[in-house]
Amino acid sequence: MNRFLINNITKKKIEGLQKLLVLNRIKILGVLYKKDTCVCQMVKKLDMKHNLISHHLKTLLDMGFLKSTRNGQHIMYNLVENKKEMVSELLKFINR
Repeated sequence: MNRFLINNITKKKIEGLQKLLVLNRIKILGVLYKKDTCVCQMVKKLDMKHNLISHHLKTLLDMGFLKSTRNGQHIMYNLVENKKEMVSELLKFINR
């Protein structure tokens, strides 16, 4: 393995990957990769409870993967532009 890659692996990066690589978070990223979505739509698409989705959304927001905007009574979530390529590659890798 390239020595540069090994030297740049940090505990913080590994912890970030561990937070990201949770099945429900990846499912949420998959939905949001396709289109902006509110929690109520994710509940239907993913067959998960509202509070569980909200928990994972907060983590993804804190990690800088998502942003949210209010649309009437709904809060719409979408991927941050500079994370779309990373999410695309992650989803391709997982779906191999």
